[in-house]
Amino acid sequence: MFVLNIRVTCDLINGEENNNMKYSYNWLQSHIEDPLPSAEVLKETIIFHAFEVEDVEVTATDTIFDIKILPDRAGDALSHYGMAREIAGLLDLNFNDIQYTLPSVSLNVPIDIQAPECLRYSAIRIDGVTVGPSPAWLVKKLEDVGQRSINNVVDATNFILLDIGQPTHVFDAEKVKGSIVVRHATANEPITTLGGEEKVLSENMMVIADDEKSLAIAGVKGGTAAEVTHDTKFVILEVANFDAASVRKTSRSLGLVTDASKRFENNLSPYVVEAARAKLIGLVTLLAGGTVSAVSDHYPNPQTDRAISFTLHDIQQLLGSSITDLTITKVLDRYGYTYEHTNDFYTVDVPYWRQDITGAHDMAEEIGRVTGYDTIEAKPIPFIASIVLNEQYEKIRAIKFSLFNQGYSEVMTYAFRKKGDIMISHGPKDKSALRANLTDAMKESYELNRANAALLGIDQVKEFEIGTVFTTDTEQINIAIADKSGIKEWSVDAYYQEHKDQLIEVDAHTEANRILNAVEKKPFKAWSIYPFITRDIAVWVTEGHAAALETMVQEFAKEHCARAATLFDRFTKEGKTSLAYRLVFQSPEKTLTDAEIDAIFSQLTTAVTAAGMTIR
Repeated sequence: MFVLNIRVTCDLINGEENNNMKYSYNWLQSHIEDPLPSAEVLKETIIFHAFEVEDVEVTATDTIFDIKILPDRAGDALSHYGMAREIAGLLDLNFNDIQYTLPSVSLNVPIDIQAPECLRYSAIRIDGVTVGPSPAWLVKKLEDVGQRSINNVVDATNFILLDIGQPTHVFDAEKVKGSIVVRHATANEPITTLGGEEKVLSENMMVIADDEKSLAIAGVKGGTAAEVTHDTKFVILEVANFDAASVRKTSRSLGLVTDASKRFENNLSPYVVEAARAKLIGLVTLLAGGTVSAVSDHYPNPQTDRAISFTLHDIQQLLGSSITDLTITKVLDRYGYTYEHTNDFYTVDVPYWRQDITGAHDMAEEIGRVTGYDTIEAKPIPFIASIVLNEQYEKIRAIKFSLFNQGYSEVMTYAFRKKGDIMISHGPKDKSALRANLTDAMKESYELNRANAALLGIDQVKEFEIGTVFTTDTEQINIAIADKSGIKEWSVDAYYQEHKDQLIEVDAHTEANRILNAVEKKPFKAWSIYPFITRDIAVWVTEGHAAALETMVQEFAKEHCARAATLFDRFTKEGKTSLAYRLVFQSPEKTLTDAEIDAIFSQLTTAVTAAGMTIR
């Protein structure tokens, strides 16, 4: 006997949240007629066909599995009932799909739904309950999956959440004044949550209230105003469903991520209310006694039934030709799908708990994971003989190759600026608007690169940028070019029309290979974060000594400088030639001082003088 542990955390992986929870093996077994396999077999089955099992912990009477579940399956898998249904499908076991019925009561609990984000609200009043400790079997079930026992009535609501996946809540009916009201909070409305936290609500948040005060934060957490105690004799059970986005925003804004909010924010189906409320009534009356005296159910827009259609060819295109009709029908039958199959055409009724299934692509994924991706024959992606060229891209490519060949380098600057026609919300102080031009950022880039020209080993800075700019009326792709003559900016279309006769049309593949072959291949060396210092040396040489000076300077630069020396000036006068070199000094460990540079530089001047050359 063992427990499946699905712990609910919020780990961000590729922008998605993982939801976890604890599951008891005994609890799962109660929902499946056939015996479950060993813990190891079950673990491997879940890993290879459904969810990631991170760890296995064996206790005296159970075994705990730590499992991750992605949000697309959280609406059905964050419950023992849902996990048992998944396991039964994977292992082709008989699933106990028990139907619960609601007691027939003519009276209604007065409820007033004012917030449209409340999709469904059921309220059940039970009179004459006795609040006290829970029986040992319930305490153990809850403790096995990490829940603390509180009292028999509250424990019943926690059991329903873990069993069926439907969050529920219980109010002391005598503390509710008038009707149950589901409304938006007033600005800065205070509430004390169960556990004693003080929260201040905003107008976009929903609360469960009565005619005088708020009782709970809808879909997130209950409050203390109608808390059940050992003196409670009359209770109102809440079994509801709320808009996923609304619950998520409220939960994150308040810093209250609860078991309830995790389920509602992952599109829990309103249909789950029906089984949950019937089972909750039975459990509360079993544990605490009492009689159901009133029931209300506000459900203005019932969830509509959905069906999707696909063909065998659709699934084969996505998974491979090894998929057959027999494979598809086997999966559909094992999970109890209702479907029609005519020739190669399928129409499948999507069960209410699988709101993640929206089309043939989802059904292909379902068939693939259940069948096992390792059973699908691997085939290479088909070769596409021709492509349709994008006219705008071809213009940009031609412009880039032309500028590269003229010695320009491409730069990329931020699309966000301090000022612009279009402001953004909550942006950093100096990046609170979308750029209206490329010129402003290009000025900064040009000056930065010009200041570092010596370190870059270039005589002059020539750069360009192609990017999107945003104005009040439109957005377009512009090009800005900067060099010693200044900065100019055009739209790509305008630049192309003005310069198209000079642009170089070249095959991209051929040009890319040429550039790659021309680039010297050497290991990457991290650049220094410390500033550089330049020193120039100009030397008179007689005929035949220029090569010797070049060797001497470059050997010195190789040992002491950040890059090779650059010859930046040369002229001849009265039979002698003047050669001027620029050297760049930079340390990877510290900021160099003038004194340190002078000591190193003197080695070169001494060597030049010793070789019989004259320093200017």
